[in-house]
Amino acid sequence: MIARRRLAALVAGLSLVLAGCGWTPIYADPQTDVVDAELRTIRVYPILDRAGQRLETELRRALNPENLPSEKRYLLRVSMQTIRQNLGVQSQGLGTRGEVQNIANMTLVDVKTGANLVSATIHVNDSFDIQANGYSTEVAVDDAKVRTIAELRDEIITRLTLFLQRRRAEAKT
Repeated sequence: MIARRRLAALVAGLSLVLAGCGWTPIYADPQTDVVDAELRTIRVYPILDRAGQRLETELRRALNPENLPSEKRYLLRVSMQTIRQNLGVQSQGLGTRGEVQNIANMTLVDVKTGANLVSATIHVNDSFDIQANGYSTEVAVDDAKVRTIAELRDEIITRLTLFLQRRRAEAKT
């Protein structure tokens, strides 16, 4: 019982010492906090197809996770194409390994001026096993699509964040 009290006192004392020494959390970045507020001002234009709708939803969640109201200063336009193909083919002509490719063209537009600020083409692919059971193959294809969409989302968010950080740094100089 006394050991627990000493441990609790030690933890409380340590936290007070760390609070007074200028310690900051590892993952808190003052530069990205400003950019996070700017990311919330990006409106995602609707994307066609089911895969596009998934990407659109993922982007909206990533850009504004708390769903805070903000004035839209930028418009993000994304068009995407999904390609499915067989990679491994047996001598009988049956596929054993497949691949899903997602190619996204993104453009960030300034709402006030209509100027294109950033344009990029992002190519992501993932593979899956083709099973004798058609249902399990379709599940594997869908899972590969979900993984490629997550990769696209991460890449788009990274590129937008880097652009906004660079733009902010250039504005300061």
